[in-house]
Amino acid sequence: MKSLLFGLALLLPGVALAEPIETRKIITALTGDFNGDGAPDLAMVVETGPTDPMDIHFFLGDKEHNYLKPVEIVREQIGGEWNGYDRAGYENSDAEPELTMLPNGSIKFHLPAPEIGSERTNQTLTVAYRNGAFIVAGFAYDSDDYLQENAASACDYNVLTGKGTSSKQQPDGSTKHKTVSAEGKTIAFRDWNSGDAFAACQE
Repeated sequence: MKSLLFGLALLLPGVALAEPIETRKIITALTGDFNGDGAPDLAMVVETGPTDPMDIHFFLGDKEHNYLKPVEIVREQIGGEWNGYDRAGYENSDAEPELTMLPNGSIKFHLPAPEIGSERTNQTLTVAYRNGAFIVAGFAYDSDDYLQENAASACDYNVLTGKGTSSKQQPDGSTKHKTVSAEGKTIAFRDWNSGDAFAACQE
């Protein structure tokens, strides 16, 4: 899978990398028009080291010169289970991130919970290109503990406006819903801190 994704990148004319990347460390990639100029762009999630968060390499298409220009490397912002990248096969990674292109040009990063322990928290980040930078536009999570009853919770909010909704299962099995009302912020993807987002959801 990884080699095929890298091959896709090579099919685009004039690909230039900001730094050498081992092809076997490319977890996943996505092409689309991130900045709305009609040229294909590219995002790649690249493994770093054991137990460390992963890097994201961003390229924007240059229509005039017909090549992909490296514009940013966001260091160690994507969680996942690094597990034997030197052995081919999807089964050797426990929790690979998933990238989806949204109709408005934003990128959805889905971060599935590692299959370790009873508590599982899946996260989703929506990243958008605005004013020359990649920023976090939205955050969501769903969580549950399979060894506890009525432990599910979830949240979905717009980071730019600070508005959203959250829910938490109660001891009696009912679900309490509330409105998230945090301070709206423009946060560069490279500066993102998921701890602040969980705090906003649980206020």
